[in-house]
Amino acid sequence: MGSVSISEPPVVRDAYIHQPRPIKVIVIGAGISGIAFAYKAQSLEAVEYTIYEKNPDVGGTWYESRYPGCSCDIPAHSYSYPWVSNPEWSKVYAGAEEIFEFYRKEAKSYGLYEHTRFGHRVLSAVWGAVEGRWTVTVEDLATGRISEDSAEVVLNCAGVLNKWKWPEIKGLHSFGGKLVHTGNYPQDLDLKNKRVAVIGAGSSAIQVVPTIQPVVKSLFNFARSPTWIAPQFVGRLASDGRATAYTEEQKQKFRDDPQYLLDYRRQIDHEVNGRFLNFYKGSPGQKATRALVEQSMREKLSKMDPVLREKLIPDFDVGCRRVTPGEGYLEALQEDNVQLIRAGIQEITSTGVVASDGKAYEVDVIIAATGYDTSYVPAFQLRGRNGVDLAKRWAVTGAEAYFTCAVPDMPNYFMVVGPNTPISNGSLMPSIEAQVEFALSFVDKIQRQGVKSVVVSQQANTEFNDYKDAVMELLTFSGHCNSWYKGGTSNGRIVGPWPGSVNHFLESVRNPRLQDFEFEYESPNRFAYLGKGLTQRDIKKEELGWYIRARIPADAPKGPSFAQD
Repeated sequence: MGSVSISEPPVVRDAYIHQPRPIKVIVIGAGISGIAFAYKAQSLEAVEYTIYEKNPDVGGTWYESRYPGCSCDIPAHSYSYPWVSNPEWSKVYAGAEEIFEFYRKEAKSYGLYEHTRFGHRVLSAVWGAVEGRWTVTVEDLATGRISEDSAEVVLNCAGVLNKWKWPEIKGLHSFGGKLVHTGNYPQDLDLKNKRVAVIGAGSSAIQVVPTIQPVVKSLFNFARSPTWIAPQFVGRLASDGRATAYTEEQKQKFRDDPQYLLDYRRQIDHEVNGRFLNFYKGSPGQKATRALVEQSMREKLSKMDPVLREKLIPDFDVGCRRVTPGEGYLEALQEDNVQLIRAGIQEITSTGVVASDGKAYEVDVIIAATGYDTSYVPAFQLRGRNGVDLAKRWAVTGAEAYFTCAVPDMPNYFMVVGPNTPISNGSLMPSIEAQVEFALSFVDKIQRQGVKSVVVSQQANTEFNDYKDAVMELLTFSGHCNSWYKGGTSNGRIVGPWPGSVNHFLESVRNPRLQDFEFEYESPNRFAYLGKGLTQRDIKKEELGWYIRARIPADAPKGPSFAQD
């Protein structure tokens, strides 16, 4: 006969089933993900939360990014949260300041400011297995004071675009003129009649160059790698391109007819998300997209030297690097005061830039449009179960996560916009909402089912990432080009986009696979949360016959159900 495990008799809790225990959540970052958490937190019971934000205000990337021409490259109505429509967007493609003001308004309406300590940088988070809590060390950036906080759950909402970085170029900081980065651009910088070098050919450089071209004396764009410059996403809505403004009549229609606005937003996201089918290698959609974008680029580069024009057309699939709409960029490159430098940079001197071919360019201002640290390694030390340091682990394995939200050996720790988030797969906003809800589903279990800690298993994480790598081989993301998707390499493991469509991601995380997680309980008997045999309904004597319902017709529509706010 097999042995029978006998547990100790449980101590019966003086509580009803699923009675939530009070817990605390520490949230890192008050950008669009942190604001989304604050919205969802309004419906939580017995949850205290504190948000630590290094900046003086909310918005994250949209607080920091104020370089010339900064705006969203998809329609603004797709940049609103799924649960809130904004009839007041002034343009189809809103600028950075307007986007920031939208998020600040939403944050205030959710009570976020009352829970947030601005100007505070998280230095470390260390898991305590005995107490089942994280100890978080924080620095007050105004005073330098170091303090500690603790919580059962840590939610990292810092995302990936939160650590801008200088390029690794010899002599960069020996430059005697003005050196700036697009991620920390000074608002009082006057470029009129200045000689300016812009380093980079990513989304920020593509917006900066045409914006400053009319005012500078001369502009040198150092862009070693070609990239696909696409027409505007959902451009049919913008007859005047990026300058297309909504008329007062259109905005009034949005205000007066909420259903019309919802339908308008859904159609935008339908088109934005539908582009994903074009990212399959060799697909008809990929071939058609590549032909369309190439034709568009050639038409816009008609005045350029044919040899240089050919060098600007990439030889890799559309989607291998982040696809960037670049209205005005290609045209600006052909203006008399602009020069495109395809050579690499040998060094920076006190007076300018020396290219790899030895030619020197004297400038007054250098704008580094060189992006962010996209390693996904947190900007703070994260030490989890058994002392595992996440930065050291990822230095060996590369950044990897379970469904972008969880990491082995990091109990009660969740991420929003972690590795392999659908960051280029379509509309980002529903994915952010889904990730917050994923984390909160475990917060609910910690509160209501006597869970002390929950952590994804190493085996589940390994198998998921093996699956992800296999699917990526089908997609243009894995093509042969240098991309931040692959850690700045041409053939590295993909840590950027999700291996599927936006809707594929939403369905993947809607009902978390609990069998992939390891649970530890507060009580020696895991069923202590059942309490003394009563429900909250029993105690309040509310709707004790709630289960009586009308018969559902056999031919009623069937399909996925969606949570209603």
